[in-house]
Amino acid sequence: MHSSPFGALAHFKILPAISSGPAMALAVAARAPYAMVPLGTMTAITASTGSVAAGGLATGLVAIATAVAAPLIGRWADRAGQRFVLTLLTPINALALGALLLAALWGWDGPALWAACVGVGATAIPVGAFARARWVQLTTRPRDLAAAFSYESTVDELTFVLGPALVGIAASTATPAAPIALAAVLVALAGIPFALTAPRRGGTSAASRGPDDGGAAGANESAAGPGARAPRTPAQPVASIPAIMWAVAPAVLVMLCIGVFFGAVQAGTTERAALSGVPGQAGLVYALMGLTSAATALLVVMVPESVRLPTRVLLGGAGMAVFITVAAFAGSMGATAGALLATGAFLGPALVTAFSVAERRSPAGGIAVSMTSMQSGVTIGVAIGSAAGGALAASVGPEGGFGLGALASVVIGLTGLALLAAGRRRRGSALQDSGKP
Repeated sequence: MHSSPFGALAHFKILPAISSGPAMALAVAARAPYAMVPLGTMTAITASTGSVAAGGLATGLVAIATAVAAPLIGRWADRAGQRFVLTLLTPINALALGALLLAALWGWDGPALWAACVGVGATAIPVGAFARARWVQLTTRPRDLAAAFSYESTVDELTFVLGPALVGIAASTATPAAPIALAAVLVALAGIPFALTAPRRGGTSAASRGPDDGGAAGANESAAGPGARAPRTPAQPVASIPAIMWAVAPAVLVMLCIGVFFGAVQAGTTERAALSGVPGQAGLVYALMGLTSAATALLVVMVPESVRLPTRVLLGGAGMAVFITVAAFAGSMGATAGALLATGAFLGPALVTAFSVAERRSPAGGIAVSMTSMQSGVTIGVAIGSAAGGALAASVGPEGGFGLGALASVVIGLTGLALLAAGRRRRGSALQDSGKP
């Protein structure tokens, strides 16, 4: 355990030794285009068709196709290896983005546009999920994996903030379709090298931790120590996609709620900025939450292993609920900004912990499916949160969007509470079976 933030950050020095600095940088660059695609699609298609409804439909089709395809791509990678799958799909995705670019430049609408959007989403590479799956294979100690997941969540947060900024810069300095062109170029220049450096086969780490209550102590803890789990062997059968998704359902539910939270809070912040007469400040104020979330995600390695993962989920959800409620009743953009800053301090750890829960609960041979299911969960959640939060913000004001975010946070906390209860029951059963008082 590290006793200070500086000690916690020092632990990240091990990551380039486990992977490599260039590989880590490549993974960051490879996910950048996918942070640009949602807003880039909305901007480009709205401008080309003159209809925000068409832009919204196009963006929704990309998101739905991405959410449906991601677990299937993950299962394929678990079976055939990341390198084979990614080297095949990444160039196709670049071509699909090229087709979407043509749709934007030539003003396509109807089935041709929809097909292009589905093609982009169905071949989108879940780079963050695959990067996490690589860390699972590479790490041999739970603390190293926790540091890796903290790092990856920080990168996700930063790309989530910077991706839309790149869209704005490209669209304002060139044409509304420029972000799609830039995304296609980045997929070719960074995505293809990311694919070529992928492991040939799927797998899990040497220190894999078997399914448990989502915390740091499962049924095998008494024999192997806290955080340990029975090693998996190649002879074990690979679970089906439904079985894997059921095993990691609590973690996916948390990610779904985080996605709803993102979309709803963005809608609430946008509405409050508009009512305050400063619509241009919405993005900047919302980005503050991402900055504190990224910072605290890095510091998750400071948390003692004795604080179980379900407890972290419970505390993260509770903190998010409290401070987003404060944001709902804030009377100005300044007060809203302060509340979102505080909210991000709990959001980052909740995000990191959700991936750790998924890794702990993932059955043998299912790590890529687990990680891609998490990404699908947040993608679907953002779509739900944006639509429902936008409707609530429009009908009852910004409090409606923030209120939906608070509800999603409560569900996160209740999920942590349920995992805690399940873990206690399992440990009680294990003690009874061992004959201990």
